[in-house]
Amino acid sequence: MTYNYYSVHDIIKIKTNMEVPIPDYFRNEKELEPDIEFVQEDLDVDTPVGNKAKTRNFFYWKEGQTLLIDYQAPFLNAKLVIGDLEGKTKIRFTKAFGKYGRMSIPIRPIIEMKLIQKGFALIHSGCLYHNGQCFLFTATRDTGKTSTVLSLLDGKDFKFMSDDLTIISKSGSAYSYPEKVDISPHTLTGSVVPPYGNKIKSRLAKSHFVTLISGRLFNLELTELREIPHNLVEDKGSIKKVFILMGGSNKAEVKQIDNAEAAKKIISSTIELINPSKEYLLNLYSYVCDFDIVDLIVKEKKITEMAISDAECFEVSSNRVEKYSEMIKEVIRSE
Repeated sequence: MTYNYYSVHDIIKIKTNMEVPIPDYFRNEKELEPDIEFVQEDLDVDTPVGNKAKTRNFFYWKEGQTLLIDYQAPFLNAKLVIGDLEGKTKIRFTKAFGKYGRMSIPIRPIIEMKLIQKGFALIHSGCLYHNGQCFLFTATRDTGKTSTVLSLLDGKDFKFMSDDLTIISKSGSAYSYPEKVDISPHTLTGSVVPPYGNKIKSRLAKSHFVTLISGRLFNLELTELREIPHNLVEDKGSIKKVFILMGGSNKAEVKQIDNAEAAKKIISSTIELINPSKEYLLNLYSYVCDFDIVDLIVKEKKITEMAISDAECFEVSSNRVEKYSEMIKEVIRSE
């Protein structure tokens, strides 16, 4: 069996033999001792005759800090094992479970949980590196975060760290999480990243009605993924400024806000995107194995508050996405 290994800034290490939503930037050619394993394999697990619970769809039971699930479907070996979310976590499942099971494996929330356990948080925020310092850009979805990050990115004064997710630490550092950037016909891409390339789809995207109908009837994908060259990526820096992109204002303005308010906005945006408490499998594990998910969310809030405690925080409002980068540049120049 062939395994892939990932080392996310040496904070967490991952072993897997499947496709996982982790940037290729973190791929490691050497075998590592993993903090998390996501492995598809032929599980040889005997379902106990007694001491098991049954839902409408499957049986489940626990062995120590391990949760085991068996669909017991005819002719299918559909099983899942979740082992020790507190320590060295092992997620193992059969091919049939991955294909026919009614639950997806919550890979990203498990990564987030493991980061929190180690004193870090994975937040919904873009990040750029500038002169040894990091700027965070947080917003709700479809507000203009990607356009702002790419409009400022030039590969010289501003280096890329992330577009959508950033790792932060209690000590006030930000770490890159350079996933591929999702470009739509509406995305402003600046001078480094090529713009959206399909002219026909660009025209379709200008009509919300056409976009809705074509997406539902023909499953038409109106976005493209762009890989940011690794030479334009910076790994780590100190968090200097936080920009909360608000939208919803005909008057373009920037106002400084207190750090507690900025932290609340970051947490709200993150919970919208990644929320372990919304994952059925993690809730089931918590329920059966006495694992405290709520405590992790509390810790994430505290990590976020500590991470930006020394940063300057700003709320940026405008109904014109292109104004965000202009206003942010003015704040940076005024230092």
